[in-house]
Amino acid sequence: MAPFDERLRQVMDSRWIKNGYTKDELMGYRNAFDALKEILVTDFKKKEAVRDYSPGWEYKQIAVNEYNSALDDLMKLITLTKD
Repeated sequence: MAPFDERLRQVMDSRWIKNGYTKDELMGYRNAFDALKEILVTDFKKKEAVRDYSPGWEYKQIAVNEYNSALDDLMKLITLTKD
């Protein structure tokens, strides 16, 4: 098993470090990130693909794809360690 810092480096999004946050600062926010992750998992579910191919369905599918992508990006950003 890798040391804690190595696991953190493998999982944590590098944008935190690039923007000047230290690992210790981020770990101070861990409880808030975990609470936010729980909220996202329970209240913000991924949307299903569009099944209604009426006019304009492409725009609806684009919106679904962007929503799901934003949700994934946010989850990656707030995930500091492997569970």
